[in-house]
Amino acid sequence: MKTIFSIVLLVALFYSPNFSVAQVSPPANYGQSLTWLKRAAASGDAEAQYLLARQLEIGLIVDADIKSAAKWYTKSAAGGHGPAQFQLGEMYYAGRGVNQDYLQAAKWFERAQAQGFMAAAFNLGLIYERGLGVEKNPTKASALYQKAANAGIGPAQVNLAMLYAQGKGVIKDNGRALMWLEVARRSGVTVAPFILDSLKAKMSPGEVESAVQMAVNRKAQIGQKTK
Repeated sequence: MKTIFSIVLLVALFYSPNFSVAQVSPPANYGQSLTWLKRAAASGDAEAQYLLARQLEIGLIVDADIKSAAKWYTKSAAGGHGPAQFQLGEMYYAGRGVNQDYLQAAKWFERAQAQGFMAAAFNLGLIYERGLGVEKNPTKASALYQKAANAGIGPAQVNLAMLYAQGKGVIKDNGRALMWLEVARRSGVTVAPFILDSLKAKMSPGEVESAVQMAVNRKAQIGQKTK
């Protein structure tokens, strides 16, 4: 097989912050929560703005309003809130609540990943690998995938493996490609058997054994980091 295609998907990040808003007392009961949230958001608290945006996006307490959600995500993201930056990046990527704009998506994913949100690093890697709103840059994509892969993001592990298999942005290395596919597979990511078989057919039994052992070791290292 001459070409192995990268998996393309956006990772959904679910965030449950330790909600604490200055200057606005928390509600005494659930019925007061929306009023409190709006007051806190209006006061300029970035975390409250993010949580209000989440409520408006998913319609848990109020009717869903995706455009209003985008507005509050923007305010929160501008205030430096990492999860809001990630969600706003997803909105620009998909054109939900805002006009689709890959350059804006890249901007907000960049800010979120700089704060340690590795799902954003993976999404930004997709943008650079595919050249969405930016010039294609497989080298930058591979670096971003590497960060996300080492943080345990399965799709990033698969996409990094594909770059190693093709020699795009990195030196072609079937051993590392197989290693990352095995890490992903052992973490619960579905990897098509024909892809694994295609790589193994190009390697000696010793090379396959070495790659599998590296995968075992790398998965253990990632497990320690993500505990």
